Amino acid sequence: MSSDTSENWDLYTPEVQAIMGVFTLHWQLEQRLNEIRLEGQLGRPECQLLLILAMPRRMGELARLTMKAPSAVTAAAATLERLGLVRRVRDAQDGRAWLLELTCEGRKRRETLVTDAAQLFYDTTGLSRAEAETLAVLAQKIHNKAVQSGAVGPCEGDQT
Repeated sequence: MSSDTSENWDLYTPEVQAIMGVFTLHWQLEQRLNEIRLEGQLGRPECQLLLILAMPRRMGELARLTMKAPSAVTAAAATLERLGLVRRVRDAQDGRAWLLELTCEGRKRRETLVTDAAQLFYDTTGLSRAEAETLAVLAQKIHNKAVQSGAVGPCEGDQT
């Protein structure tokens, strides 16, 4: 029997195949994202915030989107603020609330991170652009359902 599982892939239901693929992709991306942490200054939570900050967002929204504890998001935001990559600004819609937004340097770093992450994604998955777009639609649906269901991320690694 070969160790190549692709020849036996049809032994698994589509659901098990999807679970296996998602777990493997997650593991591979976790390992490889360490390679692009911007000169070692940033941890996983900081990189995740940079990727998500395409627009200013409230801290609570960032915690929900990243599925991390608010304290973990606050710690990551503080690191990014110390590095001059983000700043906190008052929400124009609700003066009591604060938004986290990228600085000019933060936008440049985010652009580099997005480019590097995209290349890493394609190198890791072997998907075409069209396949990645299909996966993105499905992943968004999965993410939205998980968030609506009140899913919470694991606490382990929140502070790394």
